[in-house]
Amino acid sequence: MAAGTRLRPIHNSLPRSSARVDHRRLGNYANRVSPAGQTADRQRRRRANRRRRGQLRHQVRRVTSVSRLRDCGAKTVNGLGGPILRVSGTDEDRVAGYAGLVTCGSVWACPVCAAKIAAGRAEELSQVMRTVLTAGGSASLITLTMRHHSGHQLKDLWQALSAAWHGVISGKQWTEDQELGGMLGWVRVVEATHGRNGWHLHVHVLVCWKRSVPLGLAQEIGQRMWQRWTKALERHGFTSWKHRGGVDVRMASLGTDNLAQYFTKLAREITYSHTKESRGGRSPLGIVTDGLRTGDADDLALWQEWEQASFGRRQLTWSLGKHDLRKLAGLGSEQSDEEIAEEDLQGEEVIALPRPTWQALLLGELTTDLLDAAELAGVQGACAFLQVRGLTFLPVAAK
Repeated sequence: MAAGTRLRPIHNSLPRSSARVDHRRLGNYANRVSPAGQTADRQRRRRANRRRRGQLRHQVRRVTSVSRLRDCGAKTVNGLGGPILRVSGTDEDRVAGYAGLVTCGSVWACPVCAAKIAAGRAEELSQVMRTVLTAGGSASLITLTMRHHSGHQLKDLWQALSAAWHGVISGKQWTEDQELGGMLGWVRVVEATHGRNGWHLHVHVLVCWKRSVPLGLAQEIGQRMWQRWTKALERHGFTSWKHRGGVDVRMASLGTDNLAQYFTKLAREITYSHTKESRGGRSPLGIVTDGLRTGDADDLALWQEWEQASFGRRQLTWSLGKHDLRKLAGLGSEQSDEEIAEEDLQGEEVIALPRPTWQALLLGELTTDLLDAAELAGVQGACAFLQVRGLTFLPVAAK
């Protein structure tokens, strides 16, 4: 809660002695506020997507093996035992969110945190691309894949992928290729799906160059990257195709086929990717969605495998040292996934929710309904939503 604010109990709230709000900011505790400035149609879509994310996270809590994910969006750290409702903007631009909630910061297993992290990464990558291209540079997008079958364990595939990538960015040839193309730096992203041949892991690499590098040169460098990738895979008992999607090299632009767009798309589609199918297989969120809907033990086992194998793994990695793209684009120090997920956003704190009220909202899956009410009808709408259900709350008023 901002300095200089006080809680004013109403007739059906808890006693004043229990109304003190602890506004410490500790670890993974944060606000959940959506960006403002949307049209009415886009606001409706945003609210619908927020609802899908929230419902899926609520369902995943029942089957997750990760305690932080179980607590994400449910537990708080203030004296009331419930979060603070925040509202920002007016009319069609009004947005609402909760302050003081636990966030897990999982880019792999949490639909809510993953969407927020993806949006943050997309913004950073867009800034990198603008900086490179406006300065006369260029970028190539390289995809590296590996062979797999249903008998492979995900943890083994991931270990091989990490080792293979280390092989790609090591050695004399890599140093020479950086000089040959005038490399500014790179960004690597890991993507995963599951299909009839088991888990499929691959990497997308955005390589930025000081000048306009021709496609032919980018492909030559990409082929040598693939050769080192394959050799490292073979040392771990895996292989890669060359002419069947093992490596793909394209020139990237600000508008098409770049990692900034990839993350923008990911941020936009994370809310409903679990409902889509593709030839590449199902996403991890698609797997757990199917498992929760059907009770299929195999799907739920796959989800458990995914949670355990992806824990602590990075989705996005930047080059460092003299090839620091973040420094080039003026981005500053990199935030962790957890820091992005827990980042405080601006908004007026209007209602404090005591523990019994918050527990009732969680149990009835009404947490997003309250946010919708606040966005559609302001503070009065939020109060009416709680009052009609007989739920106590404490308005927050500035001194």
